[in-house]
Amino acid sequence: MKLLALLILLTLRRVEWRRNPDAWRALADRILLAPLPLAASVSRTAPGRLLVLVVLWAVVGFLLRFGLADFLLSLPLLMIYVALLWLCIGRDTLGADINEYLRLWYLRDATALREFTVSRFGISATDAGTLHRGVLRALFVRGFRENFGWVMVFAFTGLPGLLVLAVMDAVQRRQAGARDELLAQAAHETRERLDWLLVRMLGLTLLLTGNSSRAWPILDSRLLDDEDPAAELIADLCVAAAGVPPQGSAEPEVGLDVTDARGLLLRTQVVWIMLMAVSVIIGF
Repeated sequence: MKLLALLILLTLRRVEWRRNPDAWRALADRILLAPLPLAASVSRTAPGRLLVLVVLWAVVGFLLRFGLADFLLSLPLLMIYVALLWLCIGRDTLGADINEYLRLWYLRDATALREFTVSRFGISATDAGTLHRGVLRALFVRGFRENFGWVMVFAFTGLPGLLVLAVMDAVQRRQAGARDELLAQAAHETRERLDWLLVRMLGLTLLLTGNSSRAWPILDSRLLDDEDPAAELIADLCVAAAGVPPQGSAEPEVGLDVTDARGLLLRTQVVWIMLMAVSVIIGF
């Protein structure tokens, strides 16, 4: 069922939708944070309120998962899977941003390119090689945060874990007031600890889908480093696994580098879908 939901999501991502996806995400945030007053009444600390939200939505996930499992051949559960996946990682904004980056690069519009990379990738540099290198790293980080992190949690935990991850992201996006900022900080720290594990699991997959001779030394030397930020590790691993040259040049091969990056992400995505298919076959 999880595999079927993910395949439906991948199909929907190829369809252009008129509705702004941020509007759907804002609606989901309001629903996920609706129990916040209840959480505040139970606990006065930000970690305590976050724990109440996480436990509450995990319980909801379990009830929906097992309560609807045999109803109409699990069709309602499939619809919930697809709807929640769509809200979390629905539209492929990363693919559209990559295409726009390539378009602006080959148009040689330096001003528009710089504005675009700052707004969409958070990268600003005057040197072409440095700019491209930063965009490649940001591309891989976004690929993990916007796609693989969610897929991996969904593959291992199903609906409960997906709801927990969704509510943590919703808490981080809502920062209106000091109390919410403390709650968002607690959610951010919890997500960082989860990402620490997910990045290393994804790194093992990259050894199968990319250049393992370059990626393994990085993963081996930083595997148990608690202080290593997840974003830095995933960027270094993906750059190495994709075979991108370690140092940017004055005139980088942008089209070739992006093709290699896309190929690595696609192969890794296929591997995770195959792992989910195997888990379905063995009944996990």
